[in-house]
Amino acid sequence: MKPLSTVQQKVFNKLRDYKRRTGDLPDLSSFARELGIHYVSLKQHIEALAKKGYLTFEGRGRGRSPIVDLPAELTGIPVLGSIPAGPLTEAVQTAESYLPLSGFHEQHFALRVQGNSMADLIQDGDIVMFEQRQPTRSSEICAVRVEGSEVTLKYVDFTSKDVYTLRPHNPLYKPIKVEVGDLEITGVYKGLLRGELAWAILQDKN
Repeated sequence: MKPLSTVQQKVFNKLRDYKRRTGDLPDLSSFARELGIHYVSLKQHIEALAKKGYLTFEGRGRGRSPIVDLPAELTGIPVLGSIPAGPLTEAVQTAESYLPLSGFHEQHFALRVQGNSMADLIQDGDIVMFEQRQPTRSSEICAVRVEGSEVTLKYVDFTSKDVYTLRPHNPLYKPIKVEVGDLEITGVYKGLLRGELAWAILQDKN
C-alpha cells in the first residue's frame, strides 16, 4: 500500500486502535473533535486513506455520515500456523487468517496448535491467543522457541537466574531445562478458541 502522510497515519492509527478495542468505529464528528481538526478535514483524510487501500469509504450524501470500515487484516488478530525464525512482524505479514475480535491490540497474535504436549488443557487444533511480551511470573503458558527451532507451547518455570524449565501439561512429556540465552519467549497465553466456535469465527471473515 502507498505511504501515508503524518496526519493520515495518525488518523489511521487511532481508527485502528479504536476498532481493536471496541469492535466498531467512532462517530466521525466526535472523532474530529478528539483529533482537534475540522470534520471536513477529517473526511478528506479518510477519503485519502480509502484511495490508498487502508479502509473503505462510502459517501451517503450531504448531511449524512459516510460509511467507513477497516478490513479485518488490518484490525483482527493474525492467526499464524507456526512462527518461523525471525521477527514476529514478518510472520504476521503471511498470516493464514485473522480473528475479528475486539479488546486486543497489535501486540496480540494467535497460533493454531499442533501436537498434544499441553493436552488436555490445550488440544491439537485449538487456536490460542498470545500477547507479545515477557512473562511476569513463573508458570505462565508461553509460546517459546529454543535455539531457533519451531515455536512450542509450554509452562515457563523460573528455575534459577540462568535457567528456565519448559514444563508440558501432558504427563507423557518430560520437562526440559533451557539456559536463558537459548530461549526466546514469543508471547504469553491470553486465551483460546476451540472446535466449532473457532471455525465459525474464521469462516465468517474469510
